[in-house]
Amino acid sequence: MLILLAIPVVLAVAFLHRWIQAIAPSNMLVRHVRRSRPKVRRAIGLAMLSLALIALAHALERIIEAGSAEWLNLLVFLLLWDAIKMGVLVVSDCLRSLARWGQVRVLAR
Repeated sequence: MLILLAIPVVLAVAFLHRWIQAIAPSNMLVRHVRRSRPKVRRAIGLAMLSLALIALAHALERIIEAGSAEWLNLLVFLLLWDAIKMGVLVVSDCLRSLARWGQVRVLAR
């Protein structure tokens, strides 16, 4: 009987997860970067974005410590999660760029 109650919940969570993956701005950026050709300049821009997200999360945490609403901790968590995603994307883009550069050098010989 309990499983009959759990099935709609699992379906709702799966639908919500799919929906968030499709429309979240950071996920759209990740998809775009992974689809296109790797560039070091873009990796530097993504690193700056990651640092800006960390700085914004730190500033927001200071505001929360000063007595603001506790629910803003969720926003801090979201900012830090996006900063981690952008950091991983920077490393991925740099590695892809180095691999592509190595292929171009081998083909140029």
